[in-house]
Amino acid sequence: MSKAKTAPKPDCTTGECAPQGDVKVRKPKAETHVDRDAFDEPKCFDILLNYACQAKCLFCSQDFEWRKEKNLMPYRMAVETLYKAFQNGYRRMGFTGGEPTLRKDLPQLIAMARKVGYGYVRIQTNGIRMADYAYTKQLADAGLTFVKFSIHGHDAATHDKLTMIPGSFDACLEAIEHLKALNVGIGVNIVLNKDNYEHLEDFYKLFLLKLHLSNFVIIAPLYEGNMTLHVPAMGVRLSDVAPHVRKAYEVFTRINFPKPPLLLHFTPCVLPGYEQQMLGWSAFNTMVVSPQGKHRDLDSTAMDHTVKTEECKKCVYNDRCIGFDSSYARFFGTSEIAPLLAVPKRYDEGTRRQAHEGRSVLTDNETCVLTVLKEKSGIGTEEFLSRAEKYPICKDCKDENAVINAAETLIKMGVVARKFVKGRYLWSLDESRLRALAPA
Repeated sequence: MSKAKTAPKPDCTTGECAPQGDVKVRKPKAETHVDRDAFDEPKCFDILLNYACQAKCLFCSQDFEWRKEKNLMPYRMAVETLYKAFQNGYRRMGFTGGEPTLRKDLPQLIAMARKVGYGYVRIQTNGIRMADYAYTKQLADAGLTFVKFSIHGHDAATHDKLTMIPGSFDACLEAIEHLKALNVGIGVNIVLNKDNYEHLEDFYKLFLLKLHLSNFVIIAPLYEGNMTLHVPAMGVRLSDVAPHVRKAYEVFTRINFPKPPLLLHFTPCVLPGYEQQMLGWSAFNTMVVSPQGKHRDLDSTAMDHTVKTEECKKCVYNDRCIGFDSSYARFFGTSEIAPLLAVPKRYDEGTRRQAHEGRSVLTDNETCVLTVLKEKSGIGTEEFLSRAEKYPICKDCKDENAVINAAETLIKMGVVARKFVKGRYLWSLDESRLRALAPA
């Protein structure tokens, strides 16, 4: 989550801060990094509506003092901001905070974003308010297309301890079921810390294998804001986290799932072979606006808040890698940097199979295809694609190739059938085979 203010500098008197001499070489401002293409994403615009939040996560990168200030972006400013962003070519809108669901006018803002022309409107939330079905339906009816949850534990005991809100984990599970019923897209971010990183594999056994969610980001924490006060209790080295990330990815490779988690604030030298999953390794292509109206390009911000050392110059990825997050380096140093002298093997090399083999969990696109055919089976291609556009389950149903490719995979899985009848293809659903894919 991006900040709009400067976080307090770390207090090195505690002994938790790495010697300052360990972080000497910072990227020159003029240095460029080539080939940082986005993950085929159009430009996204994020509005931080407020800093208020009912959760009290010790590892939060925002300063809790900010919550005491007047930090609510006025409704008029929010509307003007999203309108100007659309004029400037942005087609994806995100509302975040803080906690955006604390805004009474959130449904109106979502509706306004859709009215302006945004086909994709997302919120980032702790999920607590969305346990209320009526409220969640109000957001969906307003035009909400995607919800990104912040869930930091594999069970209620872990998550509720981290948020300091009893019942917050169960609230998220209820909210997820509501969104599934309303055909709204769902994603989950997990911020790693000392209490949860060893349970990352268990986290995906629940959210991927049992709940059949398919959109995830694993985030190494920023050592800013409230986190600077709690590094001994919450902080964890990337090298300690790495083995558990690998185990988590094995949950995805075992079922041949094609979209494993993205990684944020990681570097190739810590997780060689996973670089294709690293956000920041490719461009974010996102603009963030604070409640006070201050604009920040996420790519520029990321570049300004990372460090590299002389060792980095030896790495095959030096031209692409933006380096370690500087807030992490202030506390843990840069001793974990070990330049890669050759391109490493992909983490899934030797395990990849045909897209349909061994699959029990569907991608968002595949879920969208099934939702369309559950509504009406035996339809032609034109109607099939038209119906797919109205469901917000996936991000790219306007891309006909994405929809057809997902349908092709489902044909190979035996769930969908396509027949050529009287000069056109008809798409239909095999209900009996579909039941085998239902979550346990």
